[in-house]
Amino acid sequence: MFPVQVLARILDVPPKLDSQGRPLSGLVPAQPVLNATERDQAAPRAFEAMKVGQILTGLVKALDKGISMVEIAGQTVAMRLPHPAGVGDTLRLRFAGHMPQAVFVLEPPGTAAGDDPQLSQTARMLSDIMQRVPDRNALPTLTPPGPLLGQPATQVAELALALRTALVRSGLFYESHLANWTVGLDSLDGLMQEPQNRLATAETARTAASAQALLSAAEATGPKPLNPMHALLTQQLQVLESPQFAWRGEVWPGQELDWQLRRETDPAQDHSATARDDETQPSWESKLRLTLPRLGTLTVHIRLDARQAFSIRMVPEQAGVEPLLLQNQGRLIEQLTAAGCTLQAMTVVQDHAADA
Repeated sequence: MFPVQVLARILDVPPKLDSQGRPLSGLVPAQPVLNATERDQAAPRAFEAMKVGQILTGLVKALDKGISMVEIAGQTVAMRLPHPAGVGDTLRLRFAGHMPQAVFVLEPPGTAAGDDPQLSQTARMLSDIMQRVPDRNALPTLTPPGPLLGQPATQVAELALALRTALVRSGLFYESHLANWTVGLDSLDGLMQEPQNRLATAETARTAASAQALLSAAEATGPKPLNPMHALLTQQLQVLESPQFAWRGEVWPGQELDWQLRRETDPAQDHSATARDDETQPSWESKLRLTLPRLGTLTVHIRLDARQAFSIRMVPEQAGVEPLLLQNQGRLIEQLTAAGCTLQAMTVVQDHAADA
């Protein structure tokens, strides 16, 4: 979800306080209550027909560990409210737009019409950018302009460095790298490799435009191509909302790779009183799909848990490949161990078994 502290800075009206000094008015991000299957099916966004500034009433239905389940216009969403609320309480909400999920301004009871908060130019520009994305439910995908390497890699370290650079310098994590640079944890040369600086060099006039100029251009009639920086900003917002993205391109000429990455946290670990701190940290999952000369199309699922232990599952599509992978499994395990990787499990399954 887009950070509330960032959104608060782009509102023109400061939050109001009650008699005890607690904030009454503030931005409240709303996350639809969906199960895993519904999320995977990329259901249409909640409150699609709502207009920015529209007033709604929310009813608090349940509370769970600081999260309020609120019914709004017949839909139940999860909210982290800025002050305590009880079951049955009624909330006065103003729709602030999709950024990329629905965001509401929580207003104190009895707010006069003249006190209506107004979104700043920057906030309206961000909302407009999200509305212009052709497929907002699609997985954010990085596509490099050309192969990462000029020829097949002969050293594993060379390939690993190329893939790492492709992700780290993709622009998705640029602001985090800026923060690291200010304390000496990143280099200026590295920052200059990222799209934000490369695009700024190529399109100085466009990136130097004011927020008002960008907003005016977005409001003009007629379809217009999405600014590359707007497209990148949209991907950043999507990754903030749901930490997953994909990389698709050529590792070297003729060798294509489809690589998906996702961060997940086990809810059972979060609610376990006996779980250790490291066990409640998120794990990472990678799914790599590529076609090799001898093995054909191969899908590799890799999970890295909080203890830095790997679980690998290989799924070949062609019949007869499974015995070959099993035959060389021991050699692969030895190479992973020599590289300092802790291997928790490794399995090889045929494609039809993996889908069962």
